[in-house]
Amino acid sequence: MENVWSVCVGYKEEQLDPVSRRVRWEIRDLGVKGVEWVKTVQVFQLKGRLDESDIKFLCEELLHDPIVQEYTYVRGEKAAHLFEKPGVWVVEVRYKPGVFDSLAGSVLEGAKVIGVQGLEGAETYTIYLLSGDLNHEKVELICRRCLANPIIHSYKIYTPPDTST
Repeated sequence: MENVWSVCVGYKEEQLDPVSRRVRWEIRDLGVKGVEWVKTVQVFQLKGRLDESDIKFLCEELLHDPIVQEYTYVRGEKAAHLFEKPGVWVVEVRYKPGVFDSLAGSVLEGAKVIGVQGLEGAETYTIYLLSGDLNHEKVELICRRCLANPIIHSYKIYTPPDTST
């Protein structure tokens, strides 16, 4: 039976996150004001005859650097809900169908090398977490100009949950 797992890898809070830093600079250069912080999360969507022990092994041996990164995983295709918090915009940026995902190819090859035979497919995408004085228009502009190349990427914006009720 084929399972789908989503593994999320991000930098630990106390570690320098170079990707997030670059994105913050690009947003500032774009002239968008009000962004307090940015965090990036690399998501590996893994498909195959995999159980939780296989996922933990892949995380520990292949998908993250334990010194500077941490990971979490969830069964299923949807990982964005793991990051939904008041005041945090979640943006999911994926490759469009037909665009070669070289990182996914490396994961498939790496899994074979370390002896995980049940991995049959992989896809990668990035989740961006944005916090600050933001609205949908600002986040849309950030997506179009900083986070996604419209030729090869699609994106989905998740509005922060409303806590006023």
